[in-house]
Amino acid sequence: MKGFKFKLQSVLEAKIKKFEDCQLEFAKVKNRLNVENQRLDYLYKTLEQTTAELELVMSSKSIDYTLIFCYQNYIIKLKQDIRNQHKLIETIEKELDEKNKKMLEALKEKTMMEKLREKAQEEFRKNIERLDMLNIDEIATNRHKKAG
Repeated sequence: MKGFKFKLQSVLEAKIKKFEDCQLEFAKVKNRLNVENQRLDYLYKTLEQTTAELELVMSSKSIDYTLIFCYQNYIIKLKQDIRNQHKLIETIEKELDEKNKKMLEALKEKTMMEKLREKAQEEFRKNIERLDMLNIDEIATNRHKKAG
């Protein structure tokens, strides 16, 4: 609206920037969560594949105990990695929840400032209309005086 200047424009811009920053942080953590979930899937598939390979080795006619021992140790390591990955994912999920809360709070603040700006714009518009009506009344009064 021409001639309108929102007194708190810099505050509104800061709130918008804060919201955008929160969105970016949320997106980064969500992406990290997706990557770690993919890693967990990979660990499960590797465990499944390794277990199947161990069963093949154990069912063969010539049993190599060293190879069986290596497979068992690797399976133990994979299971530990899976437990650790679950803990990491849980931590990231908590962080994601915190980032979501911050983002929602920033959205509320931004929305509140936008509503204040809209209200100020509406008051400005009404004031302009009122001044226009006063000018029209004054013009009509002056014409009436000249005519009369």
